[in-house]
Amino acid sequence: MTATIRMPRGFIKPLLIFFVSAAALAVCIMFFGATMRRAIREYLMQSVTSAHYEILCPPGALSQDAMEQFAKDRETLFTALDKKLGDAGSNSELRIVLDPNFPAPISDETGQLPYSVSGTTIRTKLLHRNPQLPSAADAQALLYVAWGKPGHAEIARWTAIWLLGEWRGSEIGMAAAHVEQRLGHQQLEALLANPANEIASPNDQSLLGAAWISEIAEFGGMPAVRKLYAAKMSRPSIGVAAAALGTTPLELDRKWQMWMYAYLAGMPAMPSDGAMPMNMPMGR
Repeated sequence: MTATIRMPRGFIKPLLIFFVSAAALAVCIMFFGATMRRAIREYLMQSVTSAHYEILCPPGALSQDAMEQFAKDRETLFTALDKKLGDAGSNSELRIVLDPNFPAPISDETGQLPYSVSGTTIRTKLLHRNPQLPSAADAQALLYVAWGKPGHAEIARWTAIWLLGEWRGSEIGMAAAHVEQRLGHQQLEALLANPANEIASPNDQSLLGAAWISEIAEFGGMPAVRKLYAAKMSRPSIGVAAAALGTTPLELDRKWQMWMYAYLAGMPAMPSDGAMPMNMPMGR
C-alpha cells in the first residue's frame, strides 16, 4: 500500500507565492539586468552640475576641473540651441554620461552614432582625458525637452542637425549640394528608405536628411518641422511625411527638388573627368 504525503493546507499558498516571485525575478533579471547594472554603475559615478547640465563619469576617469570645463563649454552650446527653440528648455537639465565602457562604434561610417540619446540623457564613450561629444547630441536632447518624444529616431537626428544649422563647419544646404553634385539628385523615396539603397554612406544620408528638414523649415516654418518631428512612423516614409504636413508625396518631392536645385545652380561645375550625371528632372 503506497503512502500519500499531504502538505498542510496553509503551506501551499506561501510556497506558490515564492515560486511565482522567483520566476518573476528571473524574468526581470533576464530582460532588465543590463539596465539595472547600468543604473547602479551610473549611480556610483562622480558628477558635476552647471546651470543646464549634469555631467557624470566613473571615479578617477576625469578630474573635477576637466568635468567642470566640459560642462561650461556645453552651456554656450545650450544657450544657442535653446534660443532657436524660443527658450523652451531654459529651466531644464541635460544629463551627459561619459563612460569608457559605452559601446561606441570604431567609425561613424557604420551608420551607428558615437553616442545615444534617451530623453534628456546622453551617453557617450570616454576615450581620452579631453571628452568629445557631437553637438547634435545636445540638440536632440533639447528637442525632446521642447517638443516631446519624436515619432522616429532618424527624423529626430536629422532635425537635431538642422537645429545646429551646420554640417562640419559648412552651411547645410551647401554641404548637401556637394553630395548631390557627386551622387546626382536623391528623391525623397530614396532618401527616406531604410536602409537607403541608393545612398551608400550613412553620413551622406544624414546630411541630406538634415537638408530636407531645412527645406521644410524654409517653406513651412518651425510649425511644419515640429509636425514632421512628431509624426509617428515605423520607418521614415514619404507618405507619412506628406500626410503629417498636409500635402502630397508629389508636392513634397517637387519642393525638395526645387530647393536643392537652387543650391546646385550656384555651384561651380565638377571637372568633366569626375562629373556625375545630375539626374535632376524638373518637368513635374
